[in-house]
Amino acid sequence: MKRIIKFLLLMFVFVSVYGFAKDELKSTDISVESQKLNVIFDGQNYNGMNLYTISDSNFLSLRELAAFYQARLEWYSVSKKVSMKLKNKSIDIYYDSRKVAFGKSKTKLQIPSVMIKKEVYVPIELLELKKFSEISETVTDIDVKQKILNVTSKSNISAVRYYTKENNTEIVIELEEKMTHSIRKAKNAIIVEFQRGKINKDSVVANNGAIKDISYETKGREAVFTINLAQTPKSVRAKKFKKPLKLVIDIEHSKPVDMAKPCNIYIPETIVASEINNMKVEEEVIDETKKEQKKPAVHEDKAEKKEIAENLSKESDDKIKTEQVENKKEDDDIDVPVIDKRVVANDSQLYDKPVLEEEEDDSEALAKVKVVSVSDEQIIDDSYTIIDDTETFKDIIPKEKEISKTAKVIVLDAGHGGHDPGAIGPHGTKEKDINLAIVLQLEKVFRKDNNYKVILTRDDDTFIPLVERANIANKNKADLFISVHCNANLNRNASGFEVYFLSEHASDSEAISTETLENSVVALEDKSDEKKTVLQNMLWSMVVNEYINESSELSSFIAAEASGRLKVPNRGLKQANFYVLRGTQMPSVLVETSYISNYTEESKLNTSSFQKSAADSIYEGVKKYYARKANKK
Repeated sequence: MKRIIKFLLLMFVFVSVYGFAKDELKSTDISVESQKLNVIFDGQNYNGMNLYTISDSNFLSLRELAAFYQARLEWYSVSKKVSMKLKNKSIDIYYDSRKVAFGKSKTKLQIPSVMIKKEVYVPIELLELKKFSEISETVTDIDVKQKILNVTSKSNISAVRYYTKENNTEIVIELEEKMTHSIRKAKNAIIVEFQRGKINKDSVVANNGAIKDISYETKGREAVFTINLAQTPKSVRAKKFKKPLKLVIDIEHSKPVDMAKPCNIYIPETIVASEINNMKVEEEVIDETKKEQKKPAVHEDKAEKKEIAENLSKESDDKIKTEQVENKKEDDDIDVPVIDKRVVANDSQLYDKPVLEEEEDDSEALAKVKVVSVSDEQIIDDSYTIIDDTETFKDIIPKEKEISKTAKVIVLDAGHGGHDPGAIGPHGTKEKDINLAIVLQLEKVFRKDNNYKVILTRDDDTFIPLVERANIANKNKADLFISVHCNANLNRNASGFEVYFLSEHASDSEAISTETLENSVVALEDKSDEKKTVLQNMLWSMVVNEYINESSELSSFIAAEASGRLKVPNRGLKQANFYVLRGTQMPSVLVETSYISNYTEESKLNTSSFQKSAADSIYEGVKKYYARKANKK
C-alpha cells in the first residue's frame, strides 16, 4: 500500500512539473507587446501601467494592476490561481482559464487570463465587470484606441463649494445620499464628519479673510472635513436641505471681509514641495522680433495654424514661467486688483510619483514661493457658538429670489455648439458640451442671487454665429458678457486655465494660438454673417477701448477665484483679438477653463464637481468686481 501511495505521489509531482515546463515552453512561442497606458485616477495622472497585446487581444499585468489598486497578491501554483486581496475581499484569477471568482461569486471572462514567463496577464474586461467595480469601489472607463484608462473612486459626496459675503461665508457640501453628521471645534478649525461618507482626498483653497481652506478625505468609515479658519467666527450654523440634498455651514464673520479685494491665494505645502523639485526657471534674453510677430490670419490653412501653435508653445511656456517669477508683488494693499503670479505646479508633477526629500539647500527656491503662515495674533479662540439646525431646517427648500430692480444683466455665452464641436479631447469629449454644462451650472448660481439677471446665448446644442452672440448682449443692454471655453494644444502636457480680455494684439505667442483657434469658427458661418462681422468690427473698434480696463479688472477677480478652486495651473491674464468679444458694447471676458487636449484635464472637465467649481469661480469673481466698483463711487 505504501509503495502505491509513493508511486502516486511521484506521478503527481511528475505531471505537475511536466505541465509547468510545458506551459513555460508554450509561453516562449507567444509574443507580448506593450504600450504605455495613459492612466487617470480620480483626475490625477498615474504612471506604471501598460497595455499588453497578446494574440491580438488586450491585457493588463496583474502585478501592475495590484500595485495600482494597492492590493496584495497570493499565489497558488497547484490550482493555477492568483488571489488579489482588495478592500478586505478576494478576487481569484485563474490563469490559462476564463474563470474568475469574486468571493463566492464565480463568472467567466470572454478571454482567458494567461501566464507567460511567470507573469500573469488579465484581459481588460475584468475591470469593467460590475463585481470588480463593487469590490474596488471604483468606476472604470477604458478607451483602447486612445490608450486611456480613467478610474474614479466611488463617492457619496459630490461637491464642496463656498461663497463669500462681507459678513458671512457659506460652505455647501452636496450629498448623494442621506447621512448623519457631527460638527465640532478644533484648534483653529471646524471639523465636520459624515458617518458612512466617502470622498476623494482633496482641498479647496479660499483664503478669503474668514477661512483659509477646506480639506477633506475619507478616514475609515467617515468622510472628514477640516475647515481651517482665518479669523474667530461670531457663530457657526449648520443647516440641511433635501432638494437638492446638501449640508450648508454658515460662518458668521466677527470682522467684515473686504469683498473688493481679490482673495490672497496661497500655495499649500504639498504644492510647494513639488514646485521646488520641478520649477527650473532660466533667465533668457527674449528676441524683440518675436514680440512683434504678426498673428496668423483667420483664413489660414488649418494645418498651418496647428504648426504655428506647436512651434510657439515651448517658447511661450518658458516666457510665462519667467514672467510669473519676475512679476510677483509683495504689497497686498495695492489699489489695482492683481492675481497671484506664482507658478502652481501641474497635477502631473504632484501625483506621477512621490516627492522625495533632497539634502540640497532649497532656501533660494523657497524664497521665491510665498506661503501663508499663521502668526500668534491670528490664533483662533473657541469663544464662538456652533448651532446645528439640521433637524429644524430639514424640510426647507431654497427658493429663487425675486430679481432686484437694480439687478445687473449678465450674458453668459457657452462657446461653440451645433455643427461646431470646438476642440475635441483625446477621449472624444467635445468642447461645446463642456462649455454648455459649465454655463448651465453658472446660470443656477446667478439665479439664486437677486442682484443679477441672466441671459444665455444658447441653452442647448445650437450653433450661434459669433456676431449674433455679441448682438444678444447688446440688444439686452447687458452689463457684462462672459464667454466660456476650453483650451487646446497639440502638446498634450499643456494645462491650466486662462482668462482673456480684448486687445488689438495678442499678449503672447500662446494667446495668438488661442485667438486663431477660437476665431476659426468664422469659417463655419454663413457669408452674410461674415460680412456682418467685418462691418461691426469696423464700427466697434472705435469704442472698444472704453471697456478694456474694466474687462481687465473683471478678469483679475475671476482668475484669483479660480486659482483655489480648479486645482490646475494658473496661466494668468491674457489679451487677444477675439471676434466674440470685439462686438460687445460692455466689459467682456473669455474664460478658458482648462485644456481639453490634456488627458488629465479632459477627465476633470467631465466631472460635475469641476464644472461647478468653474462656475463658482466666475460667479464669485463677478461679485467682487461689482464690490470694487461700488467702493470707487
